[in-house]
Amino acid sequence: MGVLGVAIVWGSTYVAMQWSGRFISVPTFLFLRFAMGALTITVLSFRVWRGVTREEVSLGVLFGCLLFGILFLETLGVRYTLASNAGFLISLSVMLVPLIERFFLRAPVAPSIYPLTLLSLAGCALLTLDQGFSVRSGDLIILAAAVIRAAQIVLFGSRAKGREVSLIRVTGIELWVVALGGLLLSLLQPQHSWHEMTRLPGTAWLVIAYLGVAGTAFAFLTQLHAARVSSPTRVGLVLSTEPFFSAVFAVVLLSEHLGPAQLIGGALVLLSAYLGRWVDARRRPSSPAPEVTE
Repeated sequence: MGVLGVAIVWGSTYVAMQWSGRFISVPTFLFLRFAMGALTITVLSFRVWRGVTREEVSLGVLFGCLLFGILFLETLGVRYTLASNAGFLISLSVMLVPLIERFFLRAPVAPSIYPLTLLSLAGCALLTLDQGFSVRSGDLIILAAAVIRAAQIVLFGSRAKGREVSLIRVTGIELWVVALGGLLLSLLQPQHSWHEMTRLPGTAWLVIAYLGVAGTAFAFLTQLHAARVSSPTRVGLVLSTEPFFSAVFAVVLLSEHLGPAQLIGGALVLLSAYLGRWVDARRRPSSPAPEVTE
């Protein structure tokens, strides 16, 4: 139930990010959201931070930089496409993970992964080409984020495998790195960023607080806890429902209209992601794959 709650919250973040784009730039938004999330995790797990190692810091910084790139592209991309599209397209990272492992790490891949990848690409085409042969710039930005997200998952699995590290500490450092990245980019235009923060309406502060506490701290802590008490397969399959909830929130809150082609495309992407996780889990049931997401 906790992981399902994470999927619902993450599904709502695309709408929240798109709406907040009316008031605040991407770097300032990332700074505020992740400073709140990182501070919450640090306070709630204060005792765990004793004995942090150099290896945990290096891993946290490395994956924090990758996470910043993913979230910067996601936050930017969702402002130039439909929130529902963003939710579906980012899930393509699930299908890209085994392909990246195959071509860069020479890891074996289940034969069924290839037709599932073609299925997800067909769904992607139906989503992005709904207005003829013109693709929204936001769709391409979200696709770039999906590629980096898949690479991050593969890299995390290869770098963290067999190492004695605290996932809470590594995650906390990741979030602080994202917040710092947002702050540094915001300082390139300090007067503009300060003007944005001082003129944010109360509703925008509530949305950013929601994203920082629920969409970041709660989501990461719940996912780490679920990885201990449940199987990675179950966690991954439940999280695969995130695009469905992103579409629901987009239709209900933003009045987005999904045509028949987009509905079919979204269903194909969702189905391929679900089956891809299931196939990969059957191939290596004893090898939990770290889940590194938003």
